[in-house]
Amino acid sequence: MSDGKSFPVNIYRKSTDNGITIRVAYGEMDAYISSRTTFAQLDSFVEKAYVHYSDAILDRPFYEENVYIYVFGKKRYLTDDIRLQYNPTYFYVPKKAKSPIPRYKKTFLDYLSVHLMELGDRMGVNLRSWTINTGFYLSFYGICYPYKHVMKFDYRLLAYTPEVMDAVLIHEIAHTYEMHHNQRFYTIVKMYCPQYDILDRMIDEGKFEGEMDDYVYESH
Repeated sequence: MSDGKSFPVNIYRKSTDNGITIRVAYGEMDAYISSRTTFAQLDSFVEKAYVHYSDAILDRPFYEENVYIYVFGKKRYLTDDIRLQYNPTYFYVPKKAKSPIPRYKKTFLDYLSVHLMELGDRMGVNLRSWTINTGFYLSFYGICYPYKHVMKFDYRLLAYTPEVMDAVLIHEIAHTYEMHHNQRFYTIVKMYCPQYDILDRMIDEGKFEGEMDDYVYESH
């Protein structure tokens, strides 16, 4: 950056040749570029996006290889010491594993298999026969297919506190009542998640640790 600061930007190739798109998610900035984009154009665009997203966290990725990974809003240090597998300061990964991500996905799915059902029951939706998938999704945090009885969630949501995560889970369950993002839909969402607007912003801004202080004044 021109001010001497630096932060990571993940670069993805677009399938179309129509400029640059910036998305901030999971504590980093994602840039989607066409085959015609030059590095000079990208640098200029990122400089402007950096100012635009000044409230967002751009230098705290959910995972740093061989160092840490965020789980439920807490930084947990990676370890292959089996004696520490139940220690909340660490995230245990067996020595033979090439990456912590498969174990991370399983942790998230285990959580969803119980908690999503509980939220569904609270909202009057029985999700026990539904297929719940998780993966690395660039364009959404979660998605619901009511007629197929399928929901998908980005596994990186596990980086956030349970309260923040619930905003996404409740959002997708609400789609079983209303597919469109209209007034009826958000009335349902906010019935079960009154602080939805604040929590949704925290997701977009990469605030894994539940940094709500910035929003206290606005919520009154």
